[in-house]
Amino acid sequence: MKTIYECSMSKTIRYSTAICFVVVLFAIGDLIYSVTLGADVKTVLILTGVLLLSMLSAFFVYPQYIITTDEGIGIHTLLRTIHIPYENIDRIERADKLMSITNTVRTFGIGGVFGNIGWFHTKGIGHYRAYVTDREKAFLIYRRKGCPIAISVDEPDEFMPYFLKGGTDNPTTKS
Repeated sequence: MKTIYECSMSKTIRYSTAICFVVVLFAIGDLIYSVTLGADVKTVLILTGVLLLSMLSAFFVYPQYIITTDEGIGIHTLLRTIHIPYENIDRIERADKLMSITNTVRTFGIGGVFGNIGWFHTKGIGHYRAYVTDREKAFLIYRRKGCPIAISVDEPDEFMPYFLKGGTDNPTTKS
């Protein structure tokens, strides 16, 4: 059975994304205006391209929805779908308390625009990959091979798949 869970942004993420877009648009407008004042056109084009590329790259990697199937969990972005088979999942737990803003360090990725996406480090978890659009609705998927992956869904209580509720059809505990 295939179930799709939306990954909508929290208010904080939504506002920071909107503010970032406005700042980038004003910066691009200022760059274009600087050409009329005699700025080098090549430099303006390069800077405008870098600004647009940074916003587009963030847009392409943010999670749109989480897919659960009989084979595993998928994290769908515009660029690709990351598939985590159930055989590779050790456990899944709520991570809303583990990933507080005060003790999380972003090592590589995006923090605020479209969500918290990339590589992060927290004292209690260690290094992990994050595809989180709302910290209060986050889960941490501990894998048998590889670092943990953090995700968030709109309905955290409905996300818990049947194998987490102690069902007998758990593919990871069958003998």
